[in-house]
Amino acid sequence: MEKPIPILILDNTFAFGGATKSLCYLLRALDKKLFEPVLVTGQPREFLAEHFDCTWYHYVPKLPWVNNVVYRKIAALWVFRFRLLRKALNLLRFLYWVAFVSIPEALRYFRLGRKHRVVLVHLNNILGSQLAGILAAKFLRVPCVAHLRDFEEVHPITRFYASLVDHHVAISDAVRDNLRKLGVPDEQITVVHDALDLADFQPKADSGHLAKEFGLIPGQPTFGIFGRVVEWKGIREFILAVREVVDDIPEARAFVVGSHSDGDEDFFLDMQQLAADLGLVGKVVFTGYRKDVPALMDLMGVIVHASTRPEPFGMVIIEGMAMKKPVVATRGGGPLDIVVNGETGLLVEMGDVKALGRAINTLLRQHDLRRTMGLAGWARVSRQFTSRRYACQMATIYQRLGAA
Repeated sequence: MEKPIPILILDNTFAFGGATKSLCYLLRALDKKLFEPVLVTGQPREFLAEHFDCTWYHYVPKLPWVNNVVYRKIAALWVFRFRLLRKALNLLRFLYWVAFVSIPEALRYFRLGRKHRVVLVHLNNILGSQLAGILAAKFLRVPCVAHLRDFEEVHPITRFYASLVDHHVAISDAVRDNLRKLGVPDEQITVVHDALDLADFQPKADSGHLAKEFGLIPGQPTFGIFGRVVEWKGIREFILAVREVVDDIPEARAFVVGSHSDGDEDFFLDMQQLAADLGLVGKVVFTGYRKDVPALMDLMGVIVHASTRPEPFGMVIIEGMAMKKPVVATRGGGPLDIVVNGETGLLVEMGDVKALGRAINTLLRQHDLRRTMGLAGWARVSRQFTSRRYACQMATIYQRLGAA
């Protein structure tokens, strides 16, 4: 029997979110008889030990938009208000980053790749922070797959990075369109939607303790938004929509499930204050970070996704659909690939608070419609967004590049 093919997977996510969740599902479902994943990531060791059943190395990469305190101080000097001087400063910064950060990291990855005799490098996250991984693949003389999980800035540097990659994986049609703007030809792009393991999203018969925890009465209308509490996720718009909802359905209860994570803690506090200012104390529950997300989704009548800019994909949407819940989502990016408007949920325009409130009210008031949409959503996830299907698609790409 042939040994499984080792693949070096470089994950440079610095906070827990959809990119990390998706990678968990991929590596869990990937056929270990064919492939041996070797993961390098900065996620906490405890998390890795619990969620990743493969060889992994904990390494926190330096990211230009995170480790930039010195640059910000220098760039704030009045002399760099002049455009040419600012361009010169940015060029020097880029060259410094390549010489003292990217190349040393690439050599670290090269040594790991050579140790495990990898035949392919898989980059998990956006291109603009993946130069070290791209260089490592060149040093190892193996193909490189870039899994683009967010929209990339269209810039000469990112165009250059994209040209060095052998194949690109886009998590939605919108992300594919972004790659086209970077000059990547269609034959080098495959759309592979994010996915989940349906076994993780099963209704629990013993969820009564949650209703008790939050003081809910049987049949009380509930709806919630899940994920990082950061501004572009539409938390403000969600809370403003809650005011619209409770004016029509006073007994309704709204939930904000998540923490500020990599965002601004002040924003989280501002949203709590906004709820208070709108007279929604007791109507909006801020749960903070929770591990029991599927159980909390099961408690909801409607799952809301309110991003104010196009979402690269939207893991929360397929999670809600997997729990047989109808979703209300904003019309932009990944949700257009996921939600069948009027069948598995309702789509509204980004930033339209009144439309968001009306859509939530419509579903809260119609039990049969919620049930029908919830079942249709579950069926769609079962067909299109399972981790088994996801892993098979990625395995095909690996094989096409000669990694089998």
